[in-house]
Amino acid sequence: MSAALRELASLYLTQALLLAVAPALAWLALALLARLGRSLSARQSLKVARGALLLSLVLPLLALAVHALVPTGPRFTFERSVARHAGRLPEPLWEPRPAVKPARAQTSAPEFPPVLPAAALTLLVGGIAVMVRALARHARLLRELESLPRVRGVGRVAVVLGEAGMPAFSAWFPRLRREPSAWVVVPPALLEDAESLRLTVLHELQHHRQRDTQRAFARLVLTGAFFWHPGAHGLSRWMASLQELACDEALVASGRVQAHAYARCLLQAALSVRSEASLPAGATGMSHPTTRRIQMLFQPRPARAQGVSALLAALCLFLVPLAAVSQGVASGRAVTLAEAQALATSSQPKGDLPVVVDAHVLARLNALTGTEKGRAFMKRALANLKTQREALAAPLRAKGLPEGLLAVAVVESAATNMPETDGRPSLAPGMRGAGVWMFIPETARRYGLEVSEARDERLDVTRESQAAAALLSDLHARFGDWRLALAAYNQGSKKVEAALAAGGSRDATALIDAGHLNDYAATVQAGLLILRNPHLLD
Repeated sequence: MSAALRELASLYLTQALLLAVAPALAWLALALLARLGRSLSARQSLKVARGALLLSLVLPLLALAVHALVPTGPRFTFERSVARHAGRLPEPLWEPRPAVKPARAQTSAPEFPPVLPAAALTLLVGGIAVMVRALARHARLLRELESLPRVRGVGRVAVVLGEAGMPAFSAWFPRLRREPSAWVVVPPALLEDAESLRLTVLHELQHHRQRDTQRAFARLVLTGAFFWHPGAHGLSRWMASLQELACDEALVASGRVQAHAYARCLLQAALSVRSEASLPAGATGMSHPTTRRIQMLFQPRPARAQGVSALLAALCLFLVPLAAVSQGVASGRAVTLAEAQALATSSQPKGDLPVVVDAHVLARLNALTGTEKGRAFMKRALANLKTQREALAAPLRAKGLPEGLLAVAVVESAATNMPETDGRPSLAPGMRGAGVWMFIPETARRYGLEVSEARDERLDVTRESQAAAALLSDLHARFGDWRLALAAYNQGSKKVEAALAAGGSRDATALIDAGHLNDYAATVQAGLLILRNPHLLD
């Protein structure tokens, strides 16, 4: 699973959480203000609802952008890093030995099930299906409107006469040609009442002036992207209701209509349609639930200039930490490339094995720190190192080798002295060996270890560690690069030489990218990064 997919999943889940919390908090705040006699106007309430939606979608994006663009340091502190306590190691004194090929098969290290990509694909397909269905209904509505008789036209706004039983509504369509893009549909029964016809047309034109019909497409995207989310659908319905109230309020406040006449028109519109048909995105119906709308016409309209800003500021103060915390939890302990590089630089002891952080090291690091299996393996390795460290490190120091090569023993066996038949896991691909360093019989015998039915010196930690130090020294002397030496430890010298010839490069990252080498070296480097920063497992 790529780091980019993890970040997108974290962003999506954080937005989903805020979509459940922000509208609910906004609604409760508006209800509380009304209870205290300090209610906001319908237009202000609509701005609060839109602000809650905007905060739900933008705050996680801002958190992600700040996290990516300002990597001033890793998310983790280095106070418990063993690098602070590491002593200065002697300069390497390599002792070349004859090249030896440890016989290991080239296989891939075990990976964890790709659940997140499957879930992301399901959500993507579902969201596209919902939006395609809504757009198809919208296109069908446009064809129906073009077939209706026009009462009048003003610019790109067309007023058409609907069919019997059709409610009054307005709709907007994005069109490039010089054809009507805004539509107003009036019921045929209104032709007999000139005043009601005038008020209905004014109402629907007001929706176009407020761009309600255009913003409805944003609600289409919202309900499509979060088609499974009850909060998204509830917010969409709440905003549609507030749009109607804001439209009514604007008309009455402008003085173009009288409250009593407008209330009578609303009542007639509601009674003329027995059951309102479902309208696609961009269409706003006149026959909306009427009781609250009529009551609002005769209530004083409060004008609190700072009410919206103050309410959204308070909402933002609550949502910002929630977005930061939830994104950290949803990211699944994922470390970014910039963070891993910062960790490698800050925890690098002088003269020790360097960690070259690339995409492969980052992927293995997140697999080890971001999953229960990975953390359990590394915690067991750290616990075993407390008792085995000196026995494993002494032969490395005797050869003048970097102590960071202890990560090889960690990856091979979790620093556990295991026989070949032991069923405990190893992170190393290929043929299973024995001991802490997982020597196979052929390589063990070449380095002076007895492997027989009577005795297996691979299980002698001191003897096998001496053999491992000699092998690693030989491999580095042969290839002159620690990542290539690590690859040879797992896959064999001949395999690495063939990879160098086929890839035309001595860069281990490029050879892994091309498939010439497996990611064993990256796994060792990720393990070393955790050894130097054990708090990554917290």
